[in-house]
Amino acid sequence: MIWLFRTIVRLLVRLRLGRYRFAVSHVDPGKPLRLPAPKRVAVAGAGLAGLTSAITLAERGYDVTLYEANGYIGGKVGSWPVELEPGRPEWVSHGFHAFFRHYYNLNRLLDALGVRQRFAAIADYRILLPDSGEIAFDGRETTPVLNLLSLASQGVYRMGEVLRAPTRDGLGVFLEYDPEVTPKRLDHLSLAEFDRRVKLPPRLKLAFNTFARAFFANEDRLSMAVLVKGFHSYYLGHAGGLVYDHPSDDFEAAFLVAFRARLEALGVKLRLSTPVQRLSHGDGHFEVDGARFDDVVLATDVGATRRIIEAGSGLGAVDPRLRTLEPGERYAVLRLWLDRAPREGLPVFVITERHHILDAISFVDRAETESRRWVEDRGGSVIELHCYAVPEHIPDGEVQGLLEAELYRFLPELSGATVRHRHAQLRRDFAAFHVGRAGTRPGTDTGVAGLYCAGDWVNLPFPAMLMEAAVSSGLVAANRIFERDGLREALVESIPLRGLLAGLPQSPGRKKLLGPARAA
Repeated sequence: MIWLFRTIVRLLVRLRLGRYRFAVSHVDPGKPLRLPAPKRVAVAGAGLAGLTSAITLAERGYDVTLYEANGYIGGKVGSWPVELEPGRPEWVSHGFHAFFRHYYNLNRLLDALGVRQRFAAIADYRILLPDSGEIAFDGRETTPVLNLLSLASQGVYRMGEVLRAPTRDGLGVFLEYDPEVTPKRLDHLSLAEFDRRVKLPPRLKLAFNTFARAFFANEDRLSMAVLVKGFHSYYLGHAGGLVYDHPSDDFEAAFLVAFRARLEALGVKLRLSTPVQRLSHGDGHFEVDGARFDDVVLATDVGATRRIIEAGSGLGAVDPRLRTLEPGERYAVLRLWLDRAPREGLPVFVITERHHILDAISFVDRAETESRRWVEDRGGSVIELHCYAVPEHIPDGEVQGLLEAELYRFLPELSGATVRHRHAQLRRDFAAFHVGRAGTRPGTDTGVAGLYCAGDWVNLPFPAMLMEAAVSSGLVAANRIFERDGLREALVESIPLRGLLAGLPQSPGRKKLLGPARAA
């Protein structure tokens, strides 16, 4: 009977959601692929969004110049050397990234570069609890609805807890994602306020909290509209589960070398350590720091984008939301080279039940070849501590010490270990996905003809997030240029645009619990 029930649910879910994978661009084979004569395009920012735009445009015959403020490419997946010991540099990055299987556009790009076959698969999403406890999610059902039910069998909640009001009424929102309706219904609520009203079971609340911080916001600031979109994107909009891949080496060796080689082969002019200082528009063209272009793609982070727009000239028609962009909360990454190794049996990346500040731990030498060689030479381990949303009351100078102190709550076997080297980062350049900000995020078009935006912060008409949003936005920006020039659009794919229960009448209990819909 259980087998029959699961079979019926899988069929019904697949019927409702379709193939889990949809083209959201119009690829017309009757249109030409390339320009008859090149046009000049400037792309500002060499993160995933900018790299995608630059490569996609250059492949079609555009003359592309790529500006990057850092001395390396990749943005949040960038990598650079630090010298821990004289004459022996080690590569570091912004932290661990999970490459999920439903990142259709990112994975297609990496496949075209020939690098993804060197990635390793991880099937176990795990949350560490203090004093060596943990919640494991491996071996779970992956079909939407069935994956929710399987959480009960794994101890994340008890069925009795979620079947009684008000919890029952509130949890339905996670199956109702709609790109138009969800922001209006939920953007006025934070996760903390949602929990206060809905009374989430403790372990389910923990799972929501850890998931929320992946969007660089604490529970009292993260918009419930973003959290529902995130659950649709990562859990309820496809049947891939939480399986993900990760590079088996540092980002530089794993795929950034391939990106640079592709840029060079396509003739893209890469300007590292060259932030855009001045953007002007007039007479049907743009000037970027004195150089003339037909089009510009701003693929910079929110702070740099706002600065470029505010300092620009001839941009009077620009979307005013670009002048109000704000970053989210601070995030911290601390890499430690230790003389002692943590216990075996843990995945290369784990979430933690934060006490003060620690959100995740990455066991770098178990994931990357270079760090593994460092450990083979010297013993010990290389680990990385993450805080995705540093609470505002914690001063910058206390972040590193708190991260280290909290580590030993989860890995007591490392207490007393000698820290041979440290590399700390404290940054604030991710977009704010805070309560009430759904209507403040601009889309690809800026209001100025020929000027487009790309980045993980851009409002897209389909539910892509984080790295997939960055790559997808880069493709969408390139497609705007192709559409204007009469060229064939590049393929852009998405998971289902709406949730299983989207469009169905909302229950009276849920309406009363969440309050009236508001303008997004």
